[in-house]
Amino acid sequence: MNAAAPANAGGDTELLSEVLRIQTKVFFLDLKENQRGRYLKIAEKGRYRPKSSVVVPLSGLPQFIVMFDYYMAEAAAGRVGQPRDVIVESKVFNFSTGDNERGRFLRIFESGGGYPAGGSSLMIPAGWGNNYLLSFRECLEKVAAFLAKDGHDFDLHRIAAASALPGPSHGQDAVQLDSSKEGGPVLSVGTKHFFFDLRQNERGSYLKIKEVSGNLKNLLVVPLPAVAKFQEAINLALHAQPKLDQSEAAGLPAAIGPGSSSAPAPPPPALPRGHMM
Repeated sequence: MNAAAPANAGGDTELLSEVLRIQTKVFFLDLKENQRGRYLKIAEKGRYRPKSSVVVPLSGLPQFIVMFDYYMAEAAAGRVGQPRDVIVESKVFNFSTGDNERGRFLRIFESGGGYPAGGSSLMIPAGWGNNYLLSFRECLEKVAAFLAKDGHDFDLHRIAAASALPGPSHGQDAVQLDSSKEGGPVLSVGTKHFFFDLRQNERGSYLKIKEVSGNLKNLLVVPLPAVAKFQEAINLALHAQPKLDQSEAAGLPAAIGPGSSSAPAPPPPALPRGHMM
């Protein structure tokens, strides 16, 4: 555990750093702070994968610990944990498990951008009896303990107890309306997530709508005076006769459909079998 480091050129101060070595990988868990607040950056460096990282707002730390508990409990019971999406502020973290010749692993993929942005994935080996996942969880607990000792209002056990396990990732046509931890509405349609946020700047108020699907992000900004007409335009479009997608007319795969994105989201980089951990 390293003490706080001075701010770097970007204005971020490192408050705590944990280093975890697993097989041929090294994981860095860095608690940082800038003008916008504190966040946890988790970076992975290994022999067989390019360096990658995810950036977790502090409000998501208890939920991360809950997810590690879930996958370890499922494995201990002889079951395979189902993929889950964890929504933290304007980010979506997809948790899933996999196997290769090196063993079982937990994959965490970040999408949605936000600030600071990570936009990558982690591949954490599970180890015999989940010993590697347990070590990783202990590092997360050390970060939480530091926050509590530092006077931050962060009671891990209280917050984790209130953090419900998210449901399995939605099916292609499943629709669910929820709210983020910050109170804004989140509309989930299959693997798509729409975040609605009312903002204000020197030009006035506006509605910000962000679509997140895999590693694709689209942003729509509607000035507040136009919101009513925007809703009216949607209603008019819904009453119109649907038009055949041009790609379907040409015999090509459609780019738009339930659970898809306005443009095909490129999958995460494929890794050679046996080089995923």
